[in-house]
Amino acid sequence: MTARTVYRGHVLSCQPMRQDDGRYQARVVITSLGGDQTRSQRFLDLQVFASEEAAIEHARRAGMEWIDINHPLS
Repeated sequence: MTARTVYRGHVLSCQPMRQDDGRYQARVVITSLGGDQTRSQRFLDLQVFASEEAAIEHARRAGMEWIDINHPLS
């Protein structure tokens, strides 16, 4: 499952990766939008969770935090 969220001019694409033990690694792709073109992307691999939903929520929050730190409001 992929969950997408738009946050402060970026798209967060959260797509957990199922592990061999049945848990899910939280993963997020952060795409910076600029007009009609993609300006940049970041890929974050994060912790492992028991459920896909928990992994998605963690990835979403981590992506938003990354944006807040790396692209502060002027």
